[in-house]
Amino acid sequence: MKEFLRAVWRWIKWPLLVLLALALVFIVLLFWRMQVLAGDEQTKVDVARIHATKLTWSDINGTLPPEPDPTANSATLAGIDSNGNGIRDDVERAIYLKYKDTPRVAIAALQYAKELQMEFTDVYNSETLVAVMEEWSRGFLCVRDDKKIDEVESFVFNTDLRKNERENIYRKYMTSWGIPNVEACDILL
Repeated sequence: MKEFLRAVWRWIKWPLLVLLALALVFIVLLFWRMQVLAGDEQTKVDVARIHATKLTWSDINGTLPPEPDPTANSATLAGIDSNGNGIRDDVERAIYLKYKDTPRVAIAALQYAKELQMEFTDVYNSETLVAVMEEWSRGFLCVRDDKKIDEVESFVFNTDLRKNERENIYRKYMTSWGIPNVEACDILL
């Protein structure tokens, strides 16, 4: 009987090992696919959130945030946003101080800055980059002045780290996109 069992084991050992290996590969691929699908759903949620993020009166009517510590503010890409309005404090202060006598320009510049800031806080794939670019294109159209656009961009991308990260994001995730046919300015005066 032992000889018979050994002979049977010799014949079925390798097919069983192959089946076991195939089952493990199937389980790994199934788990990987579930992760991909979960990531796709999260991307859809994040794209909708990006498009829903608009400049509001409460973002611009309030106390001007304090001047952040330059070292702490430059330590991360996102910098310091103590009032949580999506605009880095140093950028918010610079725009306010520069354009406080022209509220329409200040509001448009703050919208553009808020949308540019999302490059550091919300982009992790091509779909989120496109959503952010569609939003900042609205801010660009709202500002409508190349000199002011350059000033806002110089406020937001004020360190080599931030400039390089923007280039890395574009290199990594850039794809084709178009300007959405929606109202450019979140707040109209």
